[in-house]
Amino acid sequence: MLPSGVNDSPLSRDIARQPAVFDALMARAAEFIALGADRLRPGPGGRLYVAGCGDGHFAALACHSHAVALGLDWRAIGALDLVLEAQHLSPNDRVIAVSMSGNVDRTVEAALAVAAAGVPLVALVNSAQGGRLGQVASARISLALDDMAPFLCGTASYSASVLALMALASGAAGAASMPLPGGLRAAMQAAIDRSGVVLERLRLPTGVRLLSAGAERGTVAYGAAKLVELTRIPSWSVDLEEFAHSQYWSMPASDLVVIVAAHAELARYADEACSALHALGVETLAIDTATSPVPHATHRISLPLDSTVAAPLVTAIPLQLLAQSLALRCGLNPDTRVHLKSDATRFQVSRMLTRRSLLGTGA
Repeated sequence: MLPSGVNDSPLSRDIARQPAVFDALMARAAEFIALGADRLRPGPGGRLYVAGCGDGHFAALACHSHAVALGLDWRAIGALDLVLEAQHLSPNDRVIAVSMSGNVDRTVEAALAVAAAGVPLVALVNSAQGGRLGQVASARISLALDDMAPFLCGTASYSASVLALMALASGAAGAASMPLPGGLRAAMQAAIDRSGVVLERLRLPTGVRLLSAGAERGTVAYGAAKLVELTRIPSWSVDLEEFAHSQYWSMPASDLVVIVAAHAELARYADEACSALHALGVETLAIDTATSPVPHATHRISLPLDSTVAAPLVTAIPLQLLAQSLALRCGLNPDTRVHLKSDATRFQVSRMLTRRSLLGTGA
């Protein structure tokens, strides 16, 4: 069940189509695995760097556990960090650059630096040509997802990026297929169906703190970015343990704390945190599973998952719906994000920061 008022909109349809997108990309898995095997297998002692900005970087972080389980030295790295470190790449290293548009300045600059170092680079994009990034990369592959509406925040494209990176990692590790557990499609649908009733119960927070650890650090970083884009509610992500040593001390009790815990040991720490936060009257929301429960959370969205490695394919969905629900309650339109473009100066500065080639285009 989706939160009320969001059942028929472009963003709702984009969120709802993620199980179908999963099916479509799984049907193409051999294509991604073959490219990974051909272009991304590191040489002896080599590393596989995965660079991007925003959603691309979060997706790379979310794939870390999957890649490490395959035996890869997987380095999820910000695009600017790669610009600065490209001169230290080894000939045995390989690089994936992630950008749906292919036109994010720092990701393109990182690709140029990698090309100058003579290291093979594959671009993961969402268009046939891949923008400026596609012109630099030694190979490219597209998710080929149709946009549901102009200027819609990334939801299906994010989960598709995670799945595509998992397939590329499988090929880079020499696997003939992608070792994912069964039931993931059903878990994605359950995440959509189970979120609505829970999200309806939340009070409107003054801020949102998203906490986790491991590969789910990518998930909560992604969730914080969606909340900021759609709601203007201040939102932050941080490691669950580091929260207690940093953000906690300035957090008002009127903030919402969201913890993603798809790992049994992590869930134990999450449950202790929720129990402690109740003493301050802080509302908590846990995205957990039957095997990693967080019973002391104020609210829970429990997902039918038994894999910690593949969990990031599913756990981002409740965060997408949370951002959409809170945006509507704030009186904003998550389908157009007109509140971003209506602040003309802020929007122009955003393009100066990240996409100078798009200045003046309105995109």
